[in-house]
Amino acid sequence: MILNEKERLLNVLKGDRVDRVDRPPVICPGGMMSACVTEISDQVGGGHHSETQAMVNAARKINELIGFENYGVPYCLTAEVEALGASVNIGDNLIEPRITRYNDQPLEAIMESYSPVDVAFGRMGVVLAAIRELGNSRVPVIGNVSGHISTATSVVDPLEMFKMLRREPERAARFLTFISDYLIRYALEMVRAGADVISISDPTATGEILGPRNFQKFAVPYYQKIIDVLHQEGVPVILHICGNASKIVDSLNEVKANAVSFDSIVNMKMAREGIKTGLMGNVSTQLLHTGERAKIVSITRNALHSEVDIVAPACGLSMATSITNLKAMTDYVKEGSYNS
Repeated sequence: MILNEKERLLNVLKGDRVDRVDRPPVICPGGMMSACVTEISDQVGGGHHSETQAMVNAARKINELIGFENYGVPYCLTAEVEALGASVNIGDNLIEPRITRYNDQPLEAIMESYSPVDVAFGRMGVVLAAIRELGNSRVPVIGNVSGHISTATSVVDPLEMFKMLRREPERAARFLTFISDYLIRYALEMVRAGADVISISDPTATGEILGPRNFQKFAVPYYQKIIDVLHQEGVPVILHICGNASKIVDSLNEVKANAVSFDSIVNMKMAREGIKTGLMGNVSTQLLHTGERAKIVSITRNALHSEVDIVAPACGLSMATSITNLKAMTDYVKEGSYNS
């Protein structure tokens, strides 16, 4: 059985992990987990965060030169927060975009001033245009959105937001609902533009930061809502959670993502025993940045032997990561020698 890249990934995400898949896909979805490293951005001449054609060219080069079996845009998690009044440094070929100033208005003023959020605003419109151009029958297009916790704590001061979860939970919940509804509309526009898969990365929503109780209260229902909406559109969803997720595995099963992606701190054999849906990951990004080929191959083999359904970097890649190191991972998965 020989599948193309889109067939392989979509079959896996739909649960056909044995009968209808020749091997696990190897992907880097984009968003926080971007493979637009300096070597790639140099080749497209910059502009990959803000110009449609540069964004498209970078996605294609990541697929062609590194071997990741998808197109994934954008290459950061900051486009959504600009539309809510946060300031962003767009970065360059060496540095990723980053938040430079939070919106210091009260939450109620933000919700009133920016409602409804224009999901084609600024760089979000560029992302939608890139998805439309990237659509094809061979390579899956992954649209990336930030999770509601990470979006909220990028729009307003995260320390104040976390205090509010404890002291004013109802007020915090109203703001998170506003953020979540906005992200749902953005994700749906990605689907209408032609995205085959939606990936949600919520790096701030770790078990360590929120704790299991607040994760269950302030994360799970919002993931359930966006995933339910996307499933109604027939679109599979990948959810990435940073940090040590061992204490929130049961909660993650409740959200019914098609695949859950974990950081390198998570033991994937243990995760495989606990996670009821697809499992993605989790090759160390530090190793991919600084490691030797033999070690990268060894860790990739370990992930495959842990029965991951999709091989991927464990988290966000350093811009200084080399194409050569990334190809050590992708080439090994494609060779299939781990099955012998």
